[in-house]
Amino acid sequence: MKSNPFTRTWWQTVGKLPGRALTSLLGKCLLWSTKILSFLVFVSLRFVLKYRKAVIRKNLTSSFPMKSTREIGKLMHAYYHHMSDLLLEPFLFYLAPAMLRKRLATYTNPEVLERLYRAGRPVIVFASHYGNWEYLINLPQVTDYKVYTAYSPIKSGPLDRLMIRLRSFMGVQLIPKKGFYRQALSLLRQTATPKLLIVIADQRPAPGNDKFHIPFLDQDTAVQTGGERMAASSDAAIVYVESRKNAQFSYEFTFKTMENTDRVVPMSITKAYYRFLEKSISLAPSYWLWSHNRWKARTVSTIHAS
Repeated sequence: MKSNPFTRTWWQTVGKLPGRALTSLLGKCLLWSTKILSFLVFVSLRFVLKYRKAVIRKNLTSSFPMKSTREIGKLMHAYYHHMSDLLLEPFLFYLAPAMLRKRLATYTNPEVLERLYRAGRPVIVFASHYGNWEYLINLPQVTDYKVYTAYSPIKSGPLDRLMIRLRSFMGVQLIPKKGFYRQALSLLRQTATPKLLIVIADQRPAPGNDKFHIPFLDQDTAVQTGGERMAASSDAAIVYVESRKNAQFSYEFTFKTMENTDRVVPMSITKAYYRFLEKSISLAPSYWLWSHNRWKARTVSTIHAS
């Protein structure tokens, strides 16, 4: 007597339910415990430590001179909440079951990378300290590219090993910052298999390398040009990744090709990148990294790009 295919399939589905239900329950417990912990971190940073309060207020006030003191205060309050989430999100993403990770990091148009990969183009993804950048470690699960990014080693051995684990467990290959430019450019120039390079491009330049300046957030801003120089020296496609926070710990990523940039014209790519970033910040200001002392006194010798 032949078994009924429908009955067999139904029982197979039912047999999987306990495992799925347990995974879902564990994911919910992890999410709620992280929310509680985030609130405790928020109270500590905002009211006990008053972490970098002066820097945050100065950055927001200088970037939004038309906003009132009350509006700046609301942005600060929201930023402390966001910063508390940021501190916990790498650990949440590491511990989360796969089904929860898919909810935490979603991609609206991964076909942009698929199309470039099929064309054999290497890619430089220009990311930022807006929204969440740590979740981009799951890009190897989204694309066929081998994914690389820079990494700053930490002096403490155990902490260094932990951070390497948190940032590489999904397949991203880390390149130490010392010698990053040369090694990254070599990877982009390899034609056998195209590579994808993630560059966090809105960081403050290292001391002595801050001669390039552009207007950004109503301020004269020193900028890094490493991503632009690598793009100009390779055939890499240039893609901006926009991060949008949909809910606590949950982000949506959208890829935008920077097609209208002329890599022959100095600062063209960098200025286009900062225009994208400024637009993202203007939509929801509290999700950028305001506690970073981004605008320090500049050196005497500077080059301005209007």
